[in-house]
Amino acid sequence: MKEMIGTKYSINDEEFAIQYVHQSGFVSMPTAHAHPSYELYYVVNGGRVFFINGKIYTAEKGDMIIIFPNDIHRSTSSEKLKCERILINFHDDFISNDMRNFVFDRLSKTSLLHIPINKQAQIEELLENMLRESEEKQAGYEHYVRALLMEVLIELYRHVTKETKRKTESSHPMHQKIIEIAAYVTEHLHEKVTLEDAASRFYISPSYLSRIFKTVTGFHFKEYVQIVRLKEAKRLLRETNWKISYIAEQTGYEHHANFIVAFKRGEGMTPRQYRNINRRTKENS
Repeated sequence: MKEMIGTKYSINDEEFAIQYVHQSGFVSMPTAHAHPSYELYYVVNGGRVFFINGKIYTAEKGDMIIIFPNDIHRSTSSEKLKCERILINFHDDFISNDMRNFVFDRLSKTSLLHIPINKQAQIEELLENMLRESEEKQAGYEHYVRALLMEVLIELYRHVTKETKRKTESSHPMHQKIIEIAAYVTEHLHEKVTLEDAASRFYISPSYLSRIFKTVTGFHFKEYVQIVRLKEAKRLLRETNWKISYIAEQTGYEHHANFIVAFKRGEGMTPRQYRNINRRTKENS
């Protein structure tokens, strides 16, 4: 395995960050994760497999992976065993509300966008200009980088059409099975979901399911159930006025106290603190 990671350039305490990475041989993220920023992942050459919110995508040269805040995701090497890519992370505050609403309303409908061949050079030039500006830091570079990002987002917006898409999800038979099982977990969050129940439902032995689920997603099955439950709980805390005890019930926690403990372990704060912080953030945006 050989991996070359370029310098990570950031603006305003990583309100925006960009980095070039080149990898050959098998390289896999140790576990799936989520973060509060948007992520654009452009494949310059080679390919990579992504697990995002219970679905599996194979990205190849000229593909852009779009990861939204709080999306559960993990990547691993594809059969090509090499990947040259440019990674961009940015927070809501780095772009205007109007731009965010305009662009992401459409981009939210896809995780993998195939850039047409005749547009790939343009996208790559914009990304390379962002890298160069972030490295050289000439006067006003922050504004230039923001403008370049806006141009990339508008180009992506324009190409989210049927004509620019091909089949996005992995065709690997075991990958398809994991997609179905992850969907089953999401659909039954309010119930008690166990490895044994899922294995029985999908006609797989529990030991094999445990092994292949960890290989593909980076999570043990029980860990994944917990992560998905907490993600849904956070959404409900942000978007509803439901009582915390009711949210616990709706996300599969039999006891309110267990929910509080699990949430604090995962987020470093109580559900009430999380709701209060996110309401203040929303009011100030």
